[in-house]
Amino acid sequence: MSKKKANVPVEAKSPRRSFSPVIAGDVLAPFSRLRDEFDRMFDDTPGNAFGSRWMQKFHENASPVVELRDKKDEYELVAEVPGMSSEDIEIKLSDGMLRIAGEKSESHDEEGESFMFSERHYGSFERAIKLPNGIDHEKINAETKDGLLTIHIPKSAEARQKERKIPINTG
Repeated sequence: MSKKKANVPVEAKSPRRSFSPVIAGDVLAPFSRLRDEFDRMFDDTPGNAFGSRWMQKFHENASPVVELRDKKDEYELVAEVPGMSSEDIEIKLSDGMLRIAGEKSESHDEEGESFMFSERHYGSFERAIKLPNGIDHEKINAETKDGLLTIHIPKSAEARQKERKIPINTG
C-alpha cells in the first residue's frame, strides 16, 4: 500500500534568538579568558622567575593596605607605607572623605648594577576612605613609624554621648 503525501505548505522560520542585556563585565570576558590562557602559557615556561599573573595581582594591590579601627574615643586608621617618609605622603579631608596620597621614588645608588628582578613597587598612589559621621575634624592628626602611617580621628563629643549599648533580650 502506498500512501499519498499531501502537499502542505510549510513556513520556514529562522530560529528566534533572544537577546539578553549586555553586562559590562561580560563584554570583555572572552578577551580576559584569552589573556589568561596566554599568561598561563608564559607562567608555565621553565626559567620564568615571575609570571605575568603574579605581577598583575601585585600591581592591582599597589595601594597601601589600610585598617580602620573603632576605639572608645576615636577612630584609628593605619596604612602600610613601607619605605616612605612623612614628606612623601599627603593627607586631606574633604566632604567626609579622607584622602591619602603619596609617591615612592625609585632610588639607585650603585652604578653598573642591574636587576635580575624586582618585586618592589614605585610610583604614586591615592586612597579615599569614607569616614563615619560624628568626627572632630579639627583634631585629626597623623604620625609615621616603622612603615606604618597612623591617623587618629577623634570622635566628636556629641557622637560619644549618642552612643549607647543596646540590650539583647532572650526569647
